[in-house]
Amino acid sequence: MVAIDRHPWAVGEATTTYRAFGVAATVRRGDIATTRLPDGPAAILAAFTMNELTDASRADLMRRLIERAGRGDRVLVVEPLAGGAAPWWRRWQQAFESAGGRADEWRVHAELPRIVQKLDRAAGLNHREITGRSLWLAG
Repeated sequence: MVAIDRHPWAVGEATTTYRAFGVAATVRRGDIATTRLPDGPAAILAAFTMNELTDASRADLMRRLIERAGRGDRVLVVEPLAGGAAPWWRRWQQAFESAGGRADEWRVHAELPRIVQKLDRAAGLNHREITGRSLWLAG
């Protein structure tokens, strides 16, 4: 497994988490838009990543991921339900579905600890439901 993130904190957290679960992984700092993807066969997870990219980088990465799935890799993209903050999502959804993939939206009810409920209310937020969406494509 190879994990890539731009931020050193995220790289450190991933390293600690993989180690705690006994998962063998190479974790490195890098930019998913320009990094060489691992040689196949591979399972590729891009989570909470695409909004950070430029339009051109995002379009290139979409092409690369769909191409990899066409060669037998599995690709999963996970993003928050961001509405207007992710105008690119519809294009990605259409491209993944056209290539034989699927798109899903999901909602998970969460029982928050009391202190988190109070912080949520104080901030004017509502996290009783965790939401997200995903794209899946397997070759």
